[in-house]
Amino acid sequence: MGSKLRMPPLLILVMCCDSIMGGSIRSKQTWTYRIRSTRMATNNESLAGGETHLEREGRGEYTMSGYLYFNVDIPQDLEGEVNIYRSNDGGATYKLEPYSVPRTVVYHTMNTFYKDIVMSSAANCSNFPQFKDKIELIRAQTFTYNKCLLSPDGFPTYLPDGIYKFEMQSFGMIELFFEALVEVTQKTF
Repeated sequence: MGSKLRMPPLLILVMCCDSIMGGSIRSKQTWTYRIRSTRMATNNESLAGGETHLEREGRGEYTMSGYLYFNVDIPQDLEGEVNIYRSNDGGATYKLEPYSVPRTVVYHTMNTFYKDIVMSSAANCSNFPQFKDKIELIRAQTFTYNKCLLSPDGFPTYLPDGIYKFEMQSFGMIELFFEALVEVTQKTF
């Protein structure tokens, strides 16, 4: 008897799911984005604060610039969350998306969400922390960012069109709020 070529069941499952999901295993995003606005607020400027704004790079192309300062070391028990909302009606109403980061200790968020999604983009345009394993202490200092764009590499391959609102907030001794509105559209190939 001749030997039969057998595909591992996991490979078959992955290929099947990939075709059902519209090719979600591809590494390239089917969408692009444009920053529409950004803002930052604090409840106590003597502890922390900053400023953020958009810089026009070309027709309809914007980047983020600004600074973020901490006059105290970031406490170990400081908590934060990231909520991502989407509007499909031009920003009149928003619904919470499943990509949000629940409220947790800021250092945990730095060692996961920040490290996996933001850190590589931040290296190109800011002095935000860069680390290999884990960050355990952020000292009092001023961080600056100049003409930053976030790479979409850590985000899902497919996102529906709409206006996305990213809200990042900290809770505890330092209460900061950052918001960015981003318009997502499908790429035309």
